[in-house]
Amino acid sequence: MPSIAQRLSAHREPTTVRMVVQCPAHASTLREGPALGDGSGVSWLAFLCRVHAEESPEWAGVATHADRGSVPCGSVMDFRPIEQVLRSHADLWLTSLTGVCANTGDSVWTDVLAEAERVLRARLTQAGAEDSPLQSIAMMIGLARRSAELGDLGQVASSLGYCEMLALGLEP
Repeated sequence: MPSIAQRLSAHREPTTVRMVVQCPAHASTLREGPALGDGSGVSWLAFLCRVHAEESPEWAGVATHADRGSVPCGSVMDFRPIEQVLRSHADLWLTSLTGVCANTGDSVWTDVLAEAERVLRARLTQAGAEDSPLQSIAMMIGLARRSAELGDLGQVASSLGYCEMLALGLEP
């Protein structure tokens, strides 16, 4: 018998897997994102513990299901088209961390990521920080930029997913 996650995802492979919450608990709640426009299933599935299910408005979803601790809290299987996943990264953490808005101009990801990398490198130089999560984020954004230059937006999403996990640990 297929799991609830398999049924909701219509047995599709996720575009990307993300960690959007830093939490040692396992999921007790599965949040179902809205349906994709093409009718192929949900846009995302977020696995959250009870506390984060109550506190995470950006992952509110359209329906909530029980989960029996199948994965760590904060795990998200994202089925949206890659451009929407990248926009989600910008909306959830990249813009607030760097001040670079992906909504300006034609949102060419190479340009957005190059500017974000420049901003982070300038902050690191000014702070004199040599070994910090920000250094790792800047390095990974550089990798994402190079992947964008090659047209590999899947790899961009993977790199930004790693950055997203690191950004969770930064002080606000």
